Amino acid sequence: MTCFIVLPCFNEEQNIKSLVYSLDEVLRPKIPYKIIAVNDGSCDRTSEVLKDLSADYSVEILEHKVNMGLGVALKTGLLAAAEEVLDDDFVVTMDSDNTHDPKHVLEMLAAAGDASVVVGSRYVPGGRQLNVPAHRVLMSKAVNLLVRKLFHLPVKDATSGFRCFRGDLLKRLRDTFGDRIIESDGFAASLELLLKAVNSGGIVAEVPIFLDYGKKGGASKMHLFSTIFRYMILLLRHGRMNSPKRFG
Repeated sequence: MTCFIVLPCFNEEQNIKSLVYSLDEVLRPKIPYKIIAVNDGSCDRTSEVLKDLSADYSVEILEHKVNMGLGVALKTGLLAAAEEVLDDDFVVTMDSDNTHDPKHVLEMLAAAGDASVVVGSRYVPGGRQLNVPAHRVLMSKAVNLLVRKLFHLPVKDATSGFRCFRGDLLKRLRDTFGDRIIESDGFAASLELLLKAVNSGGIVAEVPIFLDYGKKGGASKMHLFSTIFRYMILLLRHGRMNSPKRFG
């Protein structure tokens, strides 16, 4: 049993080294792991830092020559993981900016015994977020409310990108959707992936996480109005489809 960590990276030279150190400290004593880092056309030293890390840690680097966006970076990493993953392996997606604490990965793996998708949630009891700009909190809560209303999806934090997928579900998504496993760009990509996972029979659980935006180094990658637009397009498109059939 192996844990694959998919890390989309764009201009993360200030963050990626400490994140890899933390992941190794948390995971190496407990479970074999492999990091799949997708360098999405970074214009800082992210590529060089990753290459240095790969000499001492289990880090595979996939390069996008130009920045293609979070959705494409996630797709690249997930499809690469799907080529290696076994049914009882796990694939974790998380941000590369240190806002997602690696200590929660073990809690997500434990919850994956009864679920095929585990969401790291800010909005379940025990979950918290700190130093997050007010406009991001408002947008997140509004989108989550719309998701519950439109799809009756019993997930309190459907916009969280901190997820754990069982290997068999990821391979099913790859076999069903192929290169269309993610079609949205930006932060809407994580919500699209969750909707497709549940519609493909995924059973969802949530574990509380503590997200501290103050640990992030560098500028934010979110552009508010384009992010809202992408969420609206995604919700309108999926609103025409059947609602998810199974929940956990």
